[in-house]
Amino acid sequence: MGALAFVKLTAKDPKQVVIEAFENIWPQDQTLPSEELFGLKALAESSLTADSETGLTLKLDSCSVPYADQFAGSGLRFAGKNDITNGKSSANAGVIYNGMDLLNLDVYYGDETLMAAVPELSGRVFTLDLSDGLGERIANSPYFGPLMESSGVDMEGFASYFSQLIDEAEQAREEGKAPFDLEALMNRYKEGSKAQENFKAALAVEKAENNGTYTMNGKEVSCKGYYVTVSKDSMIEFLETSTDFFLQDETLKQDFLRQMESTVKMTELMGGGMYGEEMLSAQEMQEQSYDEAKKAVDSMIRYLDASLSDIQMTVYVDKKGNLAAVEGSTQMYPEELAEEDQKYVDITFSWELQGGAYLTQNFEGNITVEHDGRKAYLDILRQGVYDGKKLTDDISVDLNAAGETYNFVYTSTYDSDGGSYHTSVELGGEGTQIMKASISGVLDQLEKGKSFHMDIDALEISAINNSVNVVLSGEYYYQPLEGEVTAPEGEALDILEASESDWNSVGMEIMMNGFSVMSQLGVNMY
Repeated sequence: MGALAFVKLTAKDPKQVVIEAFENIWPQDQTLPSEELFGLKALAESSLTADSETGLTLKLDSCSVPYADQFAGSGLRFAGKNDITNGKSSANAGVIYNGMDLLNLDVYYGDETLMAAVPELSGRVFTLDLSDGLGERIANSPYFGPLMESSGVDMEGFASYFSQLIDEAEQAREEGKAPFDLEALMNRYKEGSKAQENFKAALAVEKAENNGTYTMNGKEVSCKGYYVTVSKDSMIEFLETSTDFFLQDETLKQDFLRQMESTVKMTELMGGGMYGEEMLSAQEMQEQSYDEAKKAVDSMIRYLDASLSDIQMTVYVDKKGNLAAVEGSTQMYPEELAEEDQKYVDITFSWELQGGAYLTQNFEGNITVEHDGRKAYLDILRQGVYDGKKLTDDISVDLNAAGETYNFVYTSTYDSDGGSYHTSVELGGEGTQIMKASISGVLDQLEKGKSFHMDIDALEISAINNSVNVVLSGEYYYQPLEGEVTAPEGEALDILEASESDWNSVGMEIMMNGFSVMSQLGVNMY
C-alpha cells in the first residue's frame, strides 16, 4: 500500500505530461543529422562574420527545345569575396559561352570607393568615391550634376543619405546582424507574451480509459492515452494575445519604421510624390500599415470565432515522455457557404510520430474533411534513416478532393563516405507529372561548419510529363577567404568627373565591342 501511495504522489499531472510531450517534439538541445553532418548553424554565422568567398557556376548540358541545344556548354558564373577584416568586398557575374568567358561584370568596394568594370566591353574601370564630400562632387559633376538637378533630385541630401546607408551596412556586416532578426523576435515573444502560458493553462486533460501500442524507433511501445480538449475560446485568446504582442513589439516597430524612413527619404530626394501629392511621413506610413494589418487580423479572428468549435483529441505518450500519436476531431461552420449548404464541416485528423534520429524523422498523418456527404483527404508520409553517415529523407503528400488526386513527393539522400547526394521534388495530378526538379552530384570537400565544395553533376528541371526538359551542371562552394580582395584592372574613370565627351567616347567603345561579342554568338549586326 505504501509503494502504491508513493507512486500516486510522484505521478505527473496529466496536463503536464501532455504539455511536455508536445514541447519535446522539437527540444531546444536537439541536434539534427544535417547539423551533425554539415554544421549549418556555424556556416550561417561564418557567412556573416568571417572573411570568406563563395561561388556558383551553372552550364547548360541539354534542353528539349532544339534551338537552345546550340548553347550547350554555356551558362552563368557568380562569385563573391568578403574581407570583413579590411572592409573590402568584390563580386563577379560572368556569362559563359561554349566553355569560354563571354562577358564579365566585376564589382569592388574598398577604402570608401566603389568600382565596376565589364572588360569585354570597355577598358575603363568606373569608379565612385563615396567618402566625405560626395554631395559636392555630385553637384560639381559636369554630366550628372545638371542631369540630376533638372530631375528635381536633392543632390546633397541624396549623397548624405547614400553615405549613411553604406555606413549602416558596414556596421551591420561587422556586427554580423541583419534587420528583422526573427530569432530575437521569437525569443522576445516567448519571454514577454503570456499567450503560450494562457493557452497551456486552458487545456483540459484527463487520463483516457484505454492505452495504445505504437511503433517508435522501429519497435512496438506501449503508450498511455490522455483525453485533451482545446477550447475555441482558448484558441481565439491565443491568436488575439499573440497578435497584440507582435503589433506592439517596439523593436519590430523600429525595424519597420526604418524601412519606411528609407522609402520616404528616397522618394523625397528623387523629387517628391507623384502629381504633386503630399507624401505621408514615415511615422504615418507605419501607423497606416499597422492599422491595416490589425484590421485584417481582427477580421480573420472574427471569422474563426464564428466558425471554429472545440477540438477533441486523444494523445498517446510513451514511457519516455515522447508523443507517439494524436487522434482528434473538430467541426467548422463556414459562414460564406450558401444557406442551403450551411452544415457543419467535420474534420478528423490522426498523426503517428515514429521517431528515428529525431522524433519526426518518421511519421504519418491524415486529415479528412467531410461536408454534406462529400470528403477530402490529405495523407502525409515521411520516412528517413540516419546511421551517422548516410542520411535519407522521403516525404509524400497526397490530396484527394472533389474526385481529383494530386501528389507531392520529396526525396533526398546523402552519403558522407563518398559525398554523393541526390534531392528531387515532384508535383503531379490526375496521372500527369506537372513539374519535377532534381539535383545530384558529389560533395567532394567538406570541413564541418567552415567550408564545402559540391559538384553539381545534374540539375534537371522538367514539366508536363517531361515534354519540357532542361539539364544543367556546375559547382557551388563556400570557403574561408584566400588571398586578397583586389580591384578590377583597367583605366580608371571617375564617373562624377567624367564629361559628356568622356561618356560619348565610352558609349562608342561599348557599342563597337558589343558588336564583337554578338558576332561570337553568330549574330550579324550589319
